[in-house]
Amino acid sequence: MDHRRLARTSRLIALIGAGGVTCLVLLPITFNAATGGSAPRVLGPYATWLWPALVLLTAITAALAAWDPLSAALVQRRPAHPANRTAALERVERYVRARREGSLAEQVRLKLGVVPRVGPGLPTRVRAPLVVHGEPGAGKTSLLLDLAEALLERARADPDRPVPVVVDLGSWRRDDDFGEWLVRALARRYRIGGRLGRTWLRDRRLAVLFDGLDELPPADRADCLAWITALKLPQVVVCCSTDDYERLPRYDVVHVEPLRRNDLQELIASCGPRLDGLREALDKSPDLWDEVRTPLAFGLLALAYRAGRAEYRGVLDTYLVESAARGPGRAERALRALRFVARIARRRVDLVARHRLPPRRVWLDFVGPAVVWRLFRRAVPGALAGAATALCLVVGLRLGVVAAGVAAVAAAGLSRGRFAAPAVARSRGARWAAAGFVLGAVGVGAVAVLGDRLGGLVARWPVWLGYAVVPVVAYLVGLGLTRDRYWAVACALVPAVVTVFTGPSADLLAGLGTGLAAGAAVGVLAGGLTGVWESLPGRPAAGGGLRWLPVAGLVGAGLAAALGAGVRWQAVDALTGLVVGLAVTPRCTRSWEPVAELLAKPLALDEFPLRRKAVLQAARDRVLLVDDHRFPHAAVRDHLAECDPVDLGATVERRRAALDPTGSRPTA
Repeated sequence: MDHRRLARTSRLIALIGAGGVTCLVLLPITFNAATGGSAPRVLGPYATWLWPALVLLTAITAALAAWDPLSAALVQRRPAHPANRTAALERVERYVRARREGSLAEQVRLKLGVVPRVGPGLPTRVRAPLVVHGEPGAGKTSLLLDLAEALLERARADPDRPVPVVVDLGSWRRDDDFGEWLVRALARRYRIGGRLGRTWLRDRRLAVLFDGLDELPPADRADCLAWITALKLPQVVVCCSTDDYERLPRYDVVHVEPLRRNDLQELIASCGPRLDGLREALDKSPDLWDEVRTPLAFGLLALAYRAGRAEYRGVLDTYLVESAARGPGRAERALRALRFVARIARRRVDLVARHRLPPRRVWLDFVGPAVVWRLFRRAVPGALAGAATALCLVVGLRLGVVAAGVAAVAAAGLSRGRFAAPAVARSRGARWAAAGFVLGAVGVGAVAVLGDRLGGLVARWPVWLGYAVVPVVAYLVGLGLTRDRYWAVACALVPAVVTVFTGPSADLLAGLGTGLAAGAAVGVLAGGLTGVWESLPGRPAAGGGLRWLPVAGLVGAGLAAALGAGVRWQAVDALTGLVVGLAVTPRCTRSWEPVAELLAKPLALDEFPLRRKAVLQAARDRVLLVDDHRFPHAAVRDHLAECDPVDLGATVERRRAALDPTGSRPTA
């Protein structure tokens, strides 16, 4: 253990000790003494030192917690500091090691004990830009990682050598400044700060190994290579499978040759009887030798045949079908989930299968029309109906049936609530409607009760404050609706006159609180749903209000009457407060991004079920994903993104039945 790691471990131990004593011992004793209790007798005369000790230990804990972030920030502001170089080399080493351990070649080595040889090795002394050229799956990235490890060793031995970094080009776009994009990529992957990264690029202290040129659109590759040339880095390596590298002014090329037939025969023979099925398939179909030309193709077929004989359907389909057939669960559902995450990964230009959903604009166009119909034509109207019913029920029980009827009529003014989704899958809409009704009723009902309680608290304030609350709230609501101060003053006059005649009564303030809370909640819900709807590709704008919503409100008013609520014809104060509060609904009906993101998540349930981690872990167990839940290769990711999960799932089920005629599950 070096001195830096020892010092970091010592600070961590001290932080745990100081924080534990502060939070578990001193803080409870001090607050107990401050609130009238007594300090433990064991402290004796030292009880008077409780507060100074608490302040001192709190300061020590805060200093220990902030030590590493502050020291890292201060060091990064000094690019010449040797700690920056040491930390960068450690992070690059961790990344390269994790990338290698999560590769398909490592899975083949763990499962079968063999690794296809990829060559030739790349030179460590790079003068002109070095291009690693080969067909997809030939092992270019493996050679790049080998070179990164060799350059790391040289950089540790000689502080004058540049720091090697591996950068994926797939996320760059033509509109991005390449230098700033590269600085951001270094900060994101290796935590090399922006100031430090710019200094190292300017001083030619980085050896950049670029992977994934083929991930760029063909029209952007020439500009990317021009940017790479303009950087004038001391060592540049670019991996590609096309001839775009010829646009470089000067370059050296290393061609990665495919596997020879003798190499494949040696690999299969070294695995013994575990790959007898692959050997038989190659003997029966001589043309198959041309398809198993690359380490990627050999690795996929080796994993597919490792548990016995397989039915050959092409390299990628054989790998998918055989791997999925030797696992439990519904194949179609698993493949649908993998297709969904593969499409997201392809759009984000990486290989990571994430269980968390990214922003909705990344994946909304991947959902089908059935789930859109169930959400917007069943769950949304159900939620709004439940909200109207619960609101009118709460208002009727608290303020009378007349006020509940007014709230029911006001429901007709909801301007955004009808979405013209295509009518499909009607048989599965009842559950969504019922779930939406329950959620809307519980949510808005709870908010309305909370608003009523807050209004009751305001009623206990001094009278002059009560006189001021209603006109001020009415003015603010009117200003939000009209954007005109004169109209806002006019809107505040009527509530002000009612307040003068009735006083700031409890019913007036309860109606105001209930209306404000429920109106804001319904407005935020409708606005969030509108944001989701408008994010769907090819969808028209949201339509007008739901005309039958007052009927749901009248049901709530009828329930209130059945439960014994009074009519209360003369409750002018309650009606005034309720109407002023509900007037906030149109102002809140706007697209709130956090709400829209939350409401969009149910749309992904058909493609990506709730047990997402379990689905991805099952795929990893079947080697459909490798370590850290990554796709083995961009070719596998793209094939999954374009597959038909229904047809492929049916093929998997047939293969599973052929493997297991007795009904027991096969195992790999």
